[in-house]
Amino acid sequence: MPVHADLQQAFAMRADGVQTDGVELVGTFGEGVPRALIASLGGLAVDIKAPPLSDARDAVRSPIVESIAEPFLDTFATSFLHRFAAGAFDRFATLIFARDDVAALAAYQYALELRRQGRLPDRGPRMYLWNLLHTDTAPVAAFNRAELERLTDHLVETLGTGLDPNRLSEAVKAERRRMDALHALPPGGPDAFVARNAGRWLTPEAHGALLSDLSAGEGPRIALVGTACDIPVMHALCEGLGQVVADLQDYGRLTEQPCRAADLLTEVAEDPLSPRAGPPARFTRALHDGIAGADLVIASVDRNDDSFGWELPGLRQAAAAQGARFLDLGFRPFRPDPAWQDDAKTRIAETLS
Repeated sequence: MPVHADLQQAFAMRADGVQTDGVELVGTFGEGVPRALIASLGGLAVDIKAPPLSDARDAVRSPIVESIAEPFLDTFATSFLHRFAAGAFDRFATLIFARDDVAALAAYQYALELRRQGRLPDRGPRMYLWNLLHTDTAPVAAFNRAELERLTDHLVETLGTGLDPNRLSEAVKAERRRMDALHALPPGGPDAFVARNAGRWLTPEAHGALLSDLSAGEGPRIALVGTACDIPVMHALCEGLGQVVADLQDYGRLTEQPCRAADLLTEVAEDPLSPRAGPPARFTRALHDGIAGADLVIASVDRNDDSFGWELPGLRQAAAAQGARFLDLGFRPFRPDPAWQDDAKTRIAETLS
């Protein structure tokens, strides 16, 4: 069955298309923000990292942001700052930035400083830096619990609703039902990518009601690795050449949500595919485990990457050890043009031949 039109619209319009329906909007930039906590306090978690697809052709550009956005700044961060300056998030109650997301940290720091200097009006949402560490030691667990308390206090103060254990339990269950439905989708293919990610701008109930069975691909097994990619371009390039059986990039992978209301941290903090997972060997092992069984591993990173590239030599060796081919496409443009896509598809076909 094709992807429901409402899912396609949610995926295309993103934060701009979210209907409030009387619910306070809470923007989330980066993985690992506990959506169930936000829902239990009367908010709707909305991804603000990925810009609307229409930005590729008619994005608003702020002269103020243009004057301070250095070339090394992550494109997700730059895009956010232009939209922030234009008032795209003025209807949000608060924006939560995951500190271990490189683009999120930069976006938060620049937006805060632009406000502090008076170069942007002090209107619109509050901003909060969610500081979660991704490891499993006892000191880190204590630190993360303290950070969760701080986040909860911020949300309670902002949304004006006290924390209710029953509401939190129901919100966790709703997210788990959503995760179960998403796990049932094929891991690859443009339709599955759109259907999965559309939920970033929908409630768990609305998202689950719109999901349908999708067909898995056929042919050689392909694993995708690299930096965050919020559009299904890599899946589309592989279509007809093989089947994507693993996408380990942010927006391609499923990030787990808490299983129990009494513990909102363990699944998130112990996510081995967080680029800031500690010790670093956990991330490397998770990548190598994730490509197991693939016939081809395709790597691509954004032009601002300062971390994932270090994993490529080891991934190439791990792929060779299991008899898989390895293709490094190098830098992937934020919105690849037809020429880049044609070249990439040709290289994928040649590698598989």
